[in-house]
Amino acid sequence: MNDSPHISISVSKGGNVSLMQTAAKVDKLFIGLGWSVPSDEAACDIDASAFLLGENNLVRSTDDDEITPKRGMSFWGTVIQVEFTDIIFAVDSILVAVALVHNPQKIWVVYAGGFLGILLLRLAASFFIRLITKYPALDHMAYGLVGWAGIKLASSAMDIRADSLNLREPHFLPQWAFWVGFVLITVFGSLYAVRRARTADDEERCDTAEESLDCLTEGEFIDDPLPPPGPRPTTKK
Repeated sequence: MNDSPHISISVSKGGNVSLMQTAAKVDKLFIGLGWSVPSDEAACDIDASAFLLGENNLVRSTDDDEITPKRGMSFWGTVIQVEFTDIIFAVDSILVAVALVHNPQKIWVVYAGGFLGILLLRLAASFFIRLITKYPALDHMAYGLVGWAGIKLASSAMDIRADSLNLREPHFLPQWAFWVGFVLITVFGSLYAVRRARTADDEERCDTAEESLDCLTEGEFIDDPLPPPGPRPTTKK
């Protein structure tokens, strides 16, 4: 680099080492002297080297001034992001709870669903992330279950509306039909996820999920040391 400080060293036989500084910013140097003895008993060769020392008396690289360290998210920014994720999971659990039971006397199911959503995010997040890392197609099954619960929620809303108008409840989605569909989506979705081969897009998504899991684990936002069942996925070299 043109703006790097330059040091010239001159060594004379039987004399001292003289330094000549051509840059004003040089304040610390590490100088090493050595010699090599030829096999033919000729004159010894003296080698000298000088290193610029930076912070903590470490040797500086020529790229130090060009690289700007990346600043990570602040502590409170990370806390807000994690808690916002908690709320999203809790709302999702509450919607599913309302879809399953719309009896006002069982409102405790709604509160239990919200509490379990937050609790599972802290205690079982890594389990589900690793499970989806092994079987990426499981997310399709999860979307199917949430969509099916949404259909049940719409059917329950129609029943409640009809009851408030003193009309006959239509029961577009009976209870038995909901549970049959729930079991079918779970079974066939699981079989599809296990047998489906991993694609390049799946590999990229799995790498992103692993990085997110490492960040959550290092921040002690989750506590779930148990790995999911099944064989470990093979990674491409």
